[in-house]
Amino acid sequence: MISNLTLSQDVFNTPDIRTKMKIMHAVDKSLDRVTISEICEKAGISRQTFYRHFKSKYDIPWWFSIFCRQFYLNEIGRTIDWRTGYYHHIRLIATERDFFRKSIQYSINTPFGQTIMPQNRKVVLLETLQSYRHVPVDHNMQFLVETFSKLECEVLNDWFRSDAPMDLNMWTDDLVSLVPDRLYRALEIPGAK
Repeated sequence: MISNLTLSQDVFNTPDIRTKMKIMHAVDKSLDRVTISEICEKAGISRQTFYRHFKSKYDIPWWFSIFCRQFYLNEIGRTIDWRTGYYHHIRLIATERDFFRKSIQYSINTPFGQTIMPQNRKVVLLETLQSYRHVPVDHNMQFLVETFSKLECEVLNDWFRSDAPMDLNMWTDDLVSLVPDRLYRALEIPGAK
């Protein structure tokens, strides 16, 4: 059973986050085919405002994904179990699935598999293992975390760019099945189903 977690406040309602979301919603085609000037015009902001929030137009999807990770995905093994974390992370990210479909393509400028996403996920998993669960990280666990971080990110990215029907329970089950057993057990929350 998946816990019914909801955010206690509107986390998208601070001035900084509202501006970033406004910029994100101004992207209506592939990031490779839209200019920063077009994004600024559609968002009704200056280039200075854009660059105050993002270094590059390619940072927009990474920002949103990493911002959303803090609420559920990064909490796996800390406060929630794998299924609950995946289910609610997918649910939150899916609110902007249309953005991912339009904007993210495999880019000549920023190949999707070579982003900060897997690195960020690896850092969080290692921190959770060491600081929250007090699990020693040997060579094999390091390998599992690095490899799994890349796989997890690619699967999520592919799903959100695809036209596949959204099925939160099925996607959650599929993601959980990808977790290496040793990593799964190390971050398992006692008593979670």
